[in-house]
Amino acid sequence: MLLLLFEIGSGRYALDANRIVEIVPLVKFKKIPATPDYVAGLMNYRGVGTPVIDLNQLIESVHFEDALSTRIIIINYAVPGKGYRPLALIANNATETARTGITKPPPAGVIMDKSLYDDEVLPETNEMIQWFDLQKMLPEKEISLLFEVEE
Repeated sequence: MLLLLFEIGSGRYALDANRIVEIVPLVKFKKIPATPDYVAGLMNYRGVGTPVIDLNQLIESVHFEDALSTRIIIINYAVPGKGYRPLALIANNATETARTGITKPPPAGVIMDKSLYDDEVLPETNEMIQWFDLQKMLPEKEISLLFEVEE
């Protein structure tokens, strides 16, 4: 399985690359009034108004860092009764991938860094990486409301 590694605050996270549509540089977006703080705004993604979620604000209650390595991860998000829609996630240092023999999230949701690497030189670290489970970590009811304005 190929994983995208990224940072939220001081923690490292991994997301199954199969869930990703595209990774784009940080672009301008429009703030949406009366939304939770973690909703950074709305961006134009290939002609579609796409909600942008600030993962740093959602997880750590601090805004994302506007750095060269800050990326927008476009995923297909399952909106109940509407199919899949693009959703943009802002994450820091979303520039590294790892191929691993892991085929599903570990039971505790935490991956030890060494288990990410198959037959490669292992980095000198015992870092723990949190599996980013979209269904568990994103507030489904609130995010689904962001797609109501489309119609």
